[in-house]
Parts: sequence; structure tokens; C-alpha cells
Amino acid sequence: MATLQYAAKVICGKPAGEELAPGTYFTAINVHNPTNLDVRFRWKVAVSGPRDVRGEVTDFVDEGLGPDQALEIDCPYIRERVRQGEFVKGFVVIESDLDLDVVGVYTAAGARGQVETMHIERAFPRGTR
Repeated sequence: MATLQYAAKVICGKPAGEELAPGTYFTAINVHNPTNLDVRFRWKVAVSGPRDVRGEVTDFVDEGLGPDQALEIDCPYIRERVRQGEFVKGFVVIESDLDLDVVGVYTAAGARGQVETMHIERAFPRGTR
């Protein structure tokens, strides 16, 4: 059983409505194993819907990393897991028995397709911050 759980916000694609400013949004959740041990972890996507609409929750995907290895959970990988189309908004939830470095990288491009903003945020295990 996993003892640590991380939740990182996800925004991928072009929104069709007014929930976000017009543009294209990209998320990459980077997961790093800072230990000298092999680590197994699992992740799922919890899609958020507007107001009283609850989104889908995917099944977990099992992953593994060797010492000091890293993995990126990006928009194409996230969209493979959900059934709702090209725009996804919600959370990637990661569970692990060992402490991991989990960092979300968020970029947004405007109408010309050029990156206009970037933000990097570390996700901490629940209950530790």
C-alpha cells in the first residue's frame, strides 16, 4: 500500500469555452527518484468538470524508476488515459511508498502559438506541508 500521495494540477489543450483565457495549455509532471533504490509508483488522472459536473477518474498506471531516474507525464500521455477529447483539466494523482520529487511545469501559448508564460511548481506529499 502506498503511504505517500501527491496531486499535481493538469491543464492540457485548447479550451472551447470560457473556463480559461483563449490559448493552448501544456502540462508536464516530472517525477524523479532521488533515492539509491528502485521505486515503484502509480498514477491516475482525476478530471475536473465545471461547477456541479464531476469528471472521470482513470485507472492507475504502474510505473517504475531506478536510482536517480526521472519520468515525464505529459499531455499526450495524460490524454491517452482519459476519454473526453483534446482538452483536459484536472489532477494527476501519484502514489508511492518512497518520497519522490514531483514537479509540474505549466506553459501557455497565445494565438500566435508562441509560449507566453511558464510556471514551475513542486507537489508535496499530502499532509507534509
